[in-house]
Amino acid sequence: MEGILHSPEIPEMIPFDYSQRILYYPVRHHSPGCSFHLYRVMEQYRPDCILVEGPQNADKLIPVLTDKGTVPPVAFYYFYKDSAKYINDEEGEYKCYYPFLNTSPEYNALCFASENGIACGFIDLPYGDILINTADEKGLREKKDISSYSDEHYLAESRYINALCRKTGMRSFEEFWEKYFEIDALHITTEEYIRRMYYDCLITRKNTPIEEMMADGCLVRESFMAENILKKSEMYKKILVVTGGFHSYGLYQIIEGKVRPQKIRLHSFSDKVQDVYAMSYSFEAADALSGYSSGMQNPGFYDRVWKNIIDRKEINKAYENALLDTLLDCAKACAKDKLLITMSDISAAVTMYQGLAAMREKRSAGLYELYDSVGTCFIKGEKNGSSDLPLRLLSRSATGSDIGKLCDSAEKVPIIKNFEELSKKYKLKTESVIEQKIELELFAKPMHREISRLFYQMSFLDCNFAKRIKGADIINNSDRSRIREQWAYKRTAETDSALIDSSAYGGTVEEACTVLSIRKLRDVQKCSNAAKLYVECFLMGIDTTEKFSDRMENIIISDGDFFSIGQGIYYFNMLERLAELYKRDEHNSEYFLKKCFYKAVSMLPDMINVTEERSEECIRICRLLYSLVSGSLLSDEAELLKESFVSMTKKADPEPSVYGAVLGLLYGSDSNYKKEISSAVRAYLSGSKEIQKQGAAFLRGLFSTARDIVLIGDEFVKITDSLIKGFEMEDFMEVLPELRLAFSYFSPYETDRIARSAAELHNGDAERLQKEMNVNEDVYAAGILLEKDILKEMRWGSD
Repeated sequence: MEGILHSPEIPEMIPFDYSQRILYYPVRHHSPGCSFHLYRVMEQYRPDCILVEGPQNADKLIPVLTDKGTVPPVAFYYFYKDSAKYINDEEGEYKCYYPFLNTSPEYNALCFASENGIACGFIDLPYGDILINTADEKGLREKKDISSYSDEHYLAESRYINALCRKTGMRSFEEFWEKYFEIDALHITTEEYIRRMYYDCLITRKNTPIEEMMADGCLVRESFMAENILKKSEMYKKILVVTGGFHSYGLYQIIEGKVRPQKIRLHSFSDKVQDVYAMSYSFEAADALSGYSSGMQNPGFYDRVWKNIIDRKEINKAYENALLDTLLDCAKACAKDKLLITMSDISAAVTMYQGLAAMREKRSAGLYELYDSVGTCFIKGEKNGSSDLPLRLLSRSATGSDIGKLCDSAEKVPIIKNFEELSKKYKLKTESVIEQKIELELFAKPMHREISRLFYQMSFLDCNFAKRIKGADIINNSDRSRIREQWAYKRTAETDSALIDSSAYGGTVEEACTVLSIRKLRDVQKCSNAAKLYVECFLMGIDTTEKFSDRMENIIISDGDFFSIGQGIYYFNMLERLAELYKRDEHNSEYFLKKCFYKAVSMLPDMINVTEERSEECIRICRLLYSLVSGSLLSDEAELLKESFVSMTKKADPEPSVYGAVLGLLYGSDSNYKKEISSAVRAYLSGSKEIQKQGAAFLRGLFSTARDIVLIGDEFVKITDSLIKGFEMEDFMEVLPELRLAFSYFSPYETDRIARSAAELHNGDAERLQKEMNVNEDVYAAGILLEKDILKEMRWGSD
């Protein structure tokens, strides 16, 4: 490396000699340079057995992986359920991916073995045992968005590598790697390439504390792999060992007897506790920039490089061809986004990346020169968030959009097979990495209702497959008037892994949702949560008539939370109203609604003393109860509810707004309550200052349920006027927010009527008063400036 490796040979360097019985080949996952020289080694060495780093329990999937019908990117999906609590005191579920791309050395090693009748297999600990032998927050137990089996943080994050990047003038480990191990790979001998790999990985290992390697399970895994290699050496004369470069030296030391292996205790797990599946994968998911912690960034670009390499026609032009193809893809994508890129721009970019390569002493331009040239030649003017479209499109092209495919003989998890069948039935584009959008006419097209149910089912299983953009949100009580739904969907690796996780609940998506919902209901204690789950089942099209009945009734009976029962009433009432519209016959929702109604009515009297913080919620439930008896469903219970409301008004120390709301509801069923309301307001008027302040809250509650009482005659306008006039300025400012909320229940027209009545009380004209209250424009402008200055000072003070 231009003087970097011209130091004396390290005595511990692993010997690389084709006469060796065990030959160690160090790799970086998904590296085309590693794969290029690996093929040379395999053709020269002609091993009897090829052993590859990877959990041993995936051996059964090697025929699927190497089948001609399998098209990368694909992945092995491992899961382990710690039901025996070997890892933590609490049960946990763990999963990780082992992706294979066309460029992956491990994939190419296994394919070579399959094509040439060579024995092969994985040699690492099974996934569950790796986890058990790993410390918390280390290795495969480190919490990440995407957990990958092969983690190369040792190689990419070591102090040695960082120093090497500074010495060679490289901006990052990735650029360093591309120059010396990808581009140079096509121009140097295999022996020199492996010497570089050995040297880098050995120095990195020497700079890694043994405590760190112990904590993340590295040493235990190497002991297990070495044990498997030694067993195979008794059966085969020539063994090629393909592992991450960091492990090569550790394996060599153990096998040569220079280091004592770690003690290993293997566990026997059933397929329900630990297993591995083959699944389709994508370049997007495999990209290190997307959160996948090992392997190359921009896998789509290096796949282009690899395809040029395996043609074996113009190996020296592999990067030149891949760069030009990627650049043209970027230019076409810019044109689609109405950003014109001319031929002269493209020519200038080519000239620039070639010049940058020469200046940086690279044998060929690479991806980093391409990014630099596009950023200069395709972006006109200043580079910022709004002008960097070419770079974003280049990144998309370099990442790649391919999705892999498993061979026909691959055993698919039943639930994934069911999902694919449904996707085909509904003509969903699940083979594209581009997010799709679909608008569903729920009440006009039966198939659209089925698609909506599938989307809700996938969301319930946390598959990250579909998200609703527009449409009625029944659960959160918003946009209920919308009769169409708009969804965005995209199948990702996370979709398949979530389905595999859910396969324990059933062989179809609907069956898994049914079983999971029943299990969730077992753990629910609150009526509100149980009713919400019931609504989710409704949206998913799952029949809960028999499955939920007993448990739901017990939850309602045992729940002593009035507000939880009230939320349950909302959900069940909503289902009753929507059942006909959605073409569903939900018998039990009416039964549960009535159960909740009687429970809530029995608890009502004590709610008059609710805290101010929960008063609005209490009023909302009271109004909901009143609406139920006003309709046909519970009209026979109107007297029962009235009795409960009357009991509330007889309680001492009522919360003012709830008291006003309940009197308003009683007035709605019996106009004679107008006198009681008048008496209540006068009581507030004649009380102390604190009692008078409560009068504003009383009016807010009253107007929320019976605002027409103010519009009939002028009595309540006079009472309200008397209340307001009785306040000192300081007290008035304190109750002003309550008064504003109180009058917010009136429409603009009704507000004008009240304003005219108030003006007449003071012998004034409403229109004249409004004009007099207009703020001078100059005063308003001065106030705006003052406010800006104040905010500026406040921001300065916070810094």
